[in-house]
Amino acid sequence: MRSARREHDEDMANPDPVHAVQWPLSVHLETIDAMVNFEIHNHPVYTGVEVQSFDDEAHGTGVLVLMCRADNGKVDVYQQPGLTIDRSGYGIAAGLGDWFTVDISPAVLEVSDSGVHVDIKFDDKIGRAIEIQVDDRNGKRRCTAEFLAPVGAEIEHPTELMLVWMRRFDLVRQTGIDPVVRIDGESIRIGRLPGRWMHRRHLIKVASDLWIVSVNPDESKGTLDAHGPGEANAQLHLSPPPPAPGMLKPGEVLTGKWSVSIGDHADVVSGTWKCAGTPVVALTFAVTRGWQPRQLPLFMRVVTTVLPMFRRWPTTYMWEARADVRDGYKVEATWRRTVHKKNLYTKVTS
Repeated sequence: MRSARREHDEDMANPDPVHAVQWPLSVHLETIDAMVNFEIHNHPVYTGVEVQSFDDEAHGTGVLVLMCRADNGKVDVYQQPGLTIDRSGYGIAAGLGDWFTVDISPAVLEVSDSGVHVDIKFDDKIGRAIEIQVDDRNGKRRCTAEFLAPVGAEIEHPTELMLVWMRRFDLVRQTGIDPVVRIDGESIRIGRLPGRWMHRRHLIKVASDLWIVSVNPDESKGTLDAHGPGEANAQLHLSPPPPAPGMLKPGEVLTGKWSVSIGDHADVVSGTWKCAGTPVVALTFAVTRGWQPRQLPLFMRVVTTVLPMFRRWPTTYMWEARADVRDGYKVEATWRRTVHKKNLYTKVTS
């Protein structure tokens, strides 16, 4: 009888197509140096703005601005020359709109322990001047927290499960300098949280050192352990790993668990997997447990409790891959939303 080691070595030297086909399971990691984000209310053209800054070898140094359009929910992106950005990660909201390289001057986005300083000005695609000025530096140290951004809650047609982990998150503080947002010379009304007299925060979200984790993205590269600059890392854990498409026996149904860890935070989201069916074998990933916040400042704990979408939105995602044994085990995979409806967030903050 041949040993198991010898059989394994021969299989590796002469791979069987049935054994060689694998599910496109992977985790991908990108980083963003800093971010400022806010909603706009009652404007005919835009519903939200986000400014991102980069300063690393992979992306270069500079800023880009995301403008969410009111007419169709798509996001237009304006970037400074010289940045190298993977556009596939910007299919948020109703999807990616137009992408422009423009002169942004001034282009200031500084987030430090002492405060936030933003000074942005550029013209959009039809010549409207976009101006953003924020400054909450008051000589006091900011109190930040790690926070999972609910970006995925508004994505209508997901190509991945996007987990935006903000390692230093805060809201802009009320100081003697009020934020200024102007579009085409007109001052714009931004969202706000109830009880501002108590928490003394503007609803302008700010974060530094962001890790963007993508689970089973389209065009999967097949790594379960992703690393970025410095200590940035994320893992996709499988217990046990699902069988390869060609290894499932007729009538067999197998199940297991999966989870994603980000940095030293285990099980940021988790769920179950199920593999069944022939001649079309299906592998599904369900998200059964959303984010469980820990050690948040009091006002952030209140917000994530009153608005449970901050914790539960990942559970509205489902991933399914299919492999047809009659077509050479060709694998097709997609994410979809099991529930997608407007939540209380917009109503409460408008």
